[in-house]
Amino acid sequence: MNDPCGPIWSDGVYHLFYQWNPEAAIWDNMHWGHATSVDLVNWVYQPVALSPQREGPDRDGVFTGDVVVDQDRAVAIYTGFRFDRAQPQLQCVASSDLSMVHWRQRTKPLLANGPDHLKIGGFRDPKLWKEGETWVMLVGSKIEGLGGVIFRYESADLETWSFKRIFYGPSDLRGGDDVLECPDFFDLGTCHALVFSINSVVHVITGRYAKGQFIPARQDVLGYGGFYAARSFLDAKGRRTVWGWLPEKPWQAGEAAARGWSGVMSYPRVLTADQEGKVSSSLHPAMETLLGEEILNGTLSDGMNVDGPQVRIRVQFAAMTPGSIVFAHTDRYLHLDFDPTTPHGEFSCNEDHAPLPKMPSASLDIYVDGSVIEIFTSSGTTLNARAYGNPSRPFTLSGTGCFAGAKCVIHALLPATFRFAE
Repeated sequence: MNDPCGPIWSDGVYHLFYQWNPEAAIWDNMHWGHATSVDLVNWVYQPVALSPQREGPDRDGVFTGDVVVDQDRAVAIYTGFRFDRAQPQLQCVASSDLSMVHWRQRTKPLLANGPDHLKIGGFRDPKLWKEGETWVMLVGSKIEGLGGVIFRYESADLETWSFKRIFYGPSDLRGGDDVLECPDFFDLGTCHALVFSINSVVHVITGRYAKGQFIPARQDVLGYGGFYAARSFLDAKGRRTVWGWLPEKPWQAGEAAARGWSGVMSYPRVLTADQEGKVSSSLHPAMETLLGEEILNGTLSDGMNVDGPQVRIRVQFAAMTPGSIVFAHTDRYLHLDFDPTTPHGEFSCNEDHAPLPKMPSASLDIYVDGSVIEIFTSSGTTLNARAYGNPSRPFTLSGTGCFAGAKCVIHALLPATFRFAE
């Protein structure tokens, strides 16, 4: 599985669609998987939502898109592939009743080509919302020789779409085919935020939005480490919530294919922004229900025995001098370093890095969930890493430098439930 698609809360149920290959743990023959939840923690796998149609516009794959509710129906607009076309990426449409279980895919494309006056490469990953009586759609692309762009289309009925303008770009960011993938756009109160992915990084641009025009003011990274293709939605309480795809490390691809699974969704995160437009991420409050018994409430010391590798480790420390945390069995399952001497301060976990400035007091909230590590900092930065060490128990937890006497609280992580729809 990879990109999250069309996350939505409707009639008391959360729906998450995602790119999925039902045949193997490799990228190929992409469909839309579908899972539902009433609490964002425990999930029910629903039947496959969308599949490639034999002679349809999505014959060679069903790719990233979005889902909206329009009165008594749900509408999915997504990118299909036809490799026999000069422009292989098309925008396709499907519809369902509000259960979103059984979808009807249209055999004709919704948008067969991008703007005909521009020489583009790539045309994918639509994002939808409604402004008054007008539906708005963003599509990621690039203009040859200039760079990645995001197009804005408008429609009165979700059927007939008109190209309006280049919403953002050209960008000077490079990677892959230079397309700005998986665009997303939303209001965070103090600013509007545009999110897109390129070259294994999710970027967030904040600024002002008025009369369909976005005026960028600030650019940051939304989630460091293995975190990509982020897509957001409003939860039951109106909080801007985002998921990202956590891939395997490239050198793990062979083992992933052999064991039969590859790729997971991140924990859901809540996004907020300050008056300067800096976006912060925090763990969605629903995930607190995964906290089990308290294993430790004290200080981090050498040689502490801890059950693992399903734990939550919260550390408060003086982020003024370097230090390390090691969580291990017979090897370094998790190795975290903090170095305030770098230009902006930095911490790393296994192979991944994120900024963390020097400050008198900081905290790290570390979730070790099997091979997935998700770290939330007191500065609003997040880091995802992967752990491929020996998961046998018991683990030892130790800290050196600034972490040696740090306050530490450890909880066991309870398992979420996953089942198939009856």
